[in-house]
Amino acid sequence: MKYFYNIVFLLFVSTFFSISDSYAQDIEDNKKEYDKLRDSIGKYYKIDKRLSIEYAKKTIPLATDAEDTLKIIMALHLIGRESQFINEYHQSISYFKKELELLRSINLNDEKYEGLRNSQFVEIEVLAQLGQDYEELGQIEKAFKLYNQCVDIANRENLEFYKAVMPTIIGNLFNIKGDYKKALEKHKESFSRLNNSQNIDFRSKIFNMGSVTLKLSETYLKLNQKDSANWILKRGLVEKLDTIDETLKIEFISQEGKVYLAKKEFAKSLEYFKKANELSYQYDSVSGPSYVSLELGECYFSLKEYNKAVEVLERGIDVKKLNTKEIYLTEDYKLLAKIYKASGELEKSNKYYEKYILNQTALEKSKDTITSSFHTQELSKVENEKSTQRNTFYLFMSIGLGLLLLLIAYILYLIKQKKKNKEMFNVLLAKFNQEEKPTFEIIDTKDKVLEEKVTAEVNEETTYLILAGLQSLKEQEYFLRQDCTSYTVAKKIKTNTSYLSKVINSHFEKNFNTYINDLRINYAILRLKNDSRFRSFSVQSIAEEIGYKSADSFARYFKLSTGLNPSFYIKQLNSLGQSS
Repeated sequence: MKYFYNIVFLLFVSTFFSISDSYAQDIEDNKKEYDKLRDSIGKYYKIDKRLSIEYAKKTIPLATDAEDTLKIIMALHLIGRESQFINEYHQSISYFKKELELLRSINLNDEKYEGLRNSQFVEIEVLAQLGQDYEELGQIEKAFKLYNQCVDIANRENLEFYKAVMPTIIGNLFNIKGDYKKALEKHKESFSRLNNSQNIDFRSKIFNMGSVTLKLSETYLKLNQKDSANWILKRGLVEKLDTIDETLKIEFISQEGKVYLAKKEFAKSLEYFKKANELSYQYDSVSGPSYVSLELGECYFSLKEYNKAVEVLERGIDVKKLNTKEIYLTEDYKLLAKIYKASGELEKSNKYYEKYILNQTALEKSKDTITSSFHTQELSKVENEKSTQRNTFYLFMSIGLGLLLLLIAYILYLIKQKKKNKEMFNVLLAKFNQEEKPTFEIIDTKDKVLEEKVTAEVNEETTYLILAGLQSLKEQEYFLRQDCTSYTVAKKIKTNTSYLSKVINSHFEKNFNTYINDLRINYAILRLKNDSRFRSFSVQSIAEEIGYKSADSFARYFKLSTGLNPSFYIKQLNSLGQSS
């Protein structure tokens, strides 16, 4: 999963080169470091990791002050990724968690975050990187859960790249479990998907094919298939899968050493491990000593060069202790114990055997391997079943009783609501019987807050003309048109919207919108009562017929005016046998 490094770094630096004036002075204060980082652009694997981390750390408070979430996220991601490359996994976890929190707080569809979407700064990427950190620290259960989340997201959103790389990541967990055949199957699946993909970024594709090649070779060695391990590695070298990144180059050279070590060709193995060790120091002088220390130490031990073996191992252990727990150094301690025993230093041998046994015991108890996770889950399940058997019945009884009470309450609510609706319907129906005119206003809403309170500007003659115009439009049923607005009405009756609003406010005690809605709802109430064919229309069709663009708008105003949903009103009318 280290594929993303080059893309992230270049995008991050290029974004900060287009920095705003508000950042300029602060950046100038760190000009020396800034220039060093700038000079590194394009020299992908030559970039000073620790310098880029320090630079990114300095940009975070600047971006925070400027409330620039985009740059904060990019800086956090860069620190998380660079920390992985120098094996500082605890620091990586800390910054990825902060990035994940920010990503979940923003809307990635927002135009200003387009750069994040296009560069795969997304939740699945951070979850995958966090999983890798936990895996490196031996916390397999946490890694397993995060990887499963990634698989779910990749399948749900059909993300081709992650669907290609997740099998090999899961394959690593099968390696830890010791199921090497299943691991091999997963690695082969990823290699095939990557190789056949046409839509994955070239650098990401090549890098990950290189990474999977290394995993295949490693797994073949676990299965004691040395020739296959060597063949797949040589094929990767022929296809130049080791040239895209310096870390891959180191790992390919180291893996060649492991193949020859497995074949007991120690001199040749030593040649490759020395070369990998030298490149590791060049790559990162701080964490470099730990990269191949165990393998190099084993090679020296096989060649009976005990002093060199001890020197390499102890230097590597000192570095590893800075970034990981001691319980993950069991293989280092075991090898040291064997070396001291072979060289006759039994006291030191016993010391390291004790360290090995102590830490191996602690490791078996604490590390979250897949096997122990499943085993623990099964044991926990059995224990929980025994301890909660008697409580389960009561729990379900309580839940059932609670649901029953909720159901009864809901039924009572529906009965009460239905009764209330019928009462409102009867009140509405009674109003029809109080009127003899064929058209009348059942609904007459009065607004508490009016748009225009001053009416002195509109003289009596103008007011009369406006009211007459409104009456004429009402008789023409102009209010049923969807383009009926204050502008079009004012234009129709040859006045302006201000005068129109003032007169409606003053005369009808309502705003223009309320005035039109009342006309429409009154029309709907009356026509639905008298026209059985109209009642057979859908609510959407009725809404459009009386001037609304959506059924929701019509239903909202109808209920606001009558207290009833249109569908209930229609159903009650039909039950009474109202006809046209």
